[in-house]
Amino acid sequence: MQKNLERYWPYVFGLLGPLSYFSVYALWLPILLILILKCSHLVFVIRTDGPRFFRRYVFYFILPIFGLLSAIWAIVPLDSVSTALKFVGYIFMAIFLGVAVKSANSREKEQIPLITASGFLSTYPIVILDVMLAGDISSAFKTSLYAVEIYSRGTAITACLLVPVAVGLFRSNSKWFSIAFILLSLGMIFGFNMEASKLAIVCGVIIYFVVKWKPKAFWSLIILPIVSFFVFPFIFLTPISDRDKCWLNEVHSSGLHRILIYQFMTEKIIEKPWIGWGMDASRSIPGGSTGVQSVDCIKSDESRYILRLGGTKTLHPHNAGIQIWLELGLLGCLFLLFSICLLMSRMKEKIISDQGQAILASTFYCISIIYGISFGLWQSWLMFSMILVGSTILLLFSDHGKDPQIS
Repeated sequence: MQKNLERYWPYVFGLLGPLSYFSVYALWLPILLILILKCSHLVFVIRTDGPRFFRRYVFYFILPIFGLLSAIWAIVPLDSVSTALKFVGYIFMAIFLGVAVKSANSREKEQIPLITASGFLSTYPIVILDVMLAGDISSAFKTSLYAVEIYSRGTAITACLLVPVAVGLFRSNSKWFSIAFILLSLGMIFGFNMEASKLAIVCGVIIYFVVKWKPKAFWSLIILPIVSFFVFPFIFLTPISDRDKCWLNEVHSSGLHRILIYQFMTEKIIEKPWIGWGMDASRSIPGGSTGVQSVDCIKSDESRYILRLGGTKTLHPHNAGIQIWLELGLLGCLFLLFSICLLMSRMKEKIISDQGQAILASTFYCISIIYGISFGLWQSWLMFSMILVGSTILLLFSDHGKDPQIS
């Protein structure tokens, strides 16, 4: 019976589109289904390799172990413990899913881009109709008030998957379907008010063609966002003037709010620069709920107004670099950078074609931008989606002539 069920595992990828837009926190479901359907292969690999299987991945657990230790000095120790343990679970899911998808045969590698794209394309019309109806569809299964921003997570996932799925479709001789998928996905990304997704796909496409043209540029380009995460907080050491606050408010009010958050968090980083405030401490950082500030502003038409700025309290700093510095300090930042470099190095070893490495670099830039200006490091839906994105790339572009694992 297991073998009969296992042949249907590629169809699980059809859930990515609907879940990304309508139930993003259920993205654990496709991961669980694939692991269940491919459990016989997982058991075989683990039994064959024995202890060596787990030793291969031990370095990925350095960061969550340090996060668990941070409960000793954390503001809310329980937050650090629970987040660290969840992160351990995410890593195990990523490892097992990577092993599972590496067993895909050539027929399944052709099916999966088509199935994944079909899931997204069947979702887009419903999303558009829901927006036109001001949320009449989504309100049936959401308790919160409707806002078009509920689809920002879906567009972020679409941006990360667009290039690998589109190239996978081209490789499986689905040229016209690929073109339709590209055009409609771009329509969703640029049609919604989600600047991170727009910037991510533009940068991702540019990086894809650069690395495809100059494969040796791979590591030079990969190091750039990694270093930017490391130095990003120090850009905001100097307070912003009232005049600049007024100008930013006119140009992009949410951008001003982000900068105020970055400045506040940078001040807190300086207070505890070595080991931080504890894993997942962003939500409870002291001093976040400051009083309302009033700034006297002059518009471009010479009219005057009072700009009122609320507190900088937030669940996360909207920047991965600032968040890791804030919560786990320099040590945590180094552990994260080491983990990223290790993962990229090992994936690059498995994805040996120039096109596959261009896809890997492109998607890494998309993910870096999404983490850099939008969401929090430890958000569960984002972790699930990134596990699925990474597994899709490994599935479609890795060399199957080698050992069927993420070594």
